[in-house]
Amino acid sequence: MTAPPPPSRRSGEARIYRGWAAGTAATADLLRRGAWYPVIEEAPDGTLLLQVDTEQVRVRASEVRYRTERPDAWSIVVRTGVMRPTLVGPRLVTTYAVCPDCTARQEFDGRPETLMCVRCRRAAKVDWDTTY
Repeated sequence: MTAPPPPSRRSGEARIYRGWAAGTAATADLLRRGAWYPVIEEAPDGTLLLQVDTEQVRVRASEVRYRTERPDAWSIVVRTGVMRPTLVGPRLVTTYAVCPDCTARQEFDGRPETLMCVRCRRAAKVDWDTTY
């Protein structure tokens, strides 16, 4: 008997967004590093309205990374500054991945080409070309 395939990606309600934005150092107090948020509105004053979990947050377009297509690969975050453990246990995780579907943080070993999210069970490639 073979294992069932992983669930199809992008489950849930389909919505059309103007784009996707990820935080930079300028927005570290508002947006999680490595997570991409849907852009709901682009304002004439150069700001973007983002859907961040259950809230809407307005940021300057110049202070985020922007793309028109939804990301389909895991983001890699290399932790800097004050190191606070993100997982239970004595080991400090200095690099973690962020799921492109549910934005869950996940640790990993080695340099995997793909990861399966332990929260949403989606599999995706890992984007090693860009780190946050």
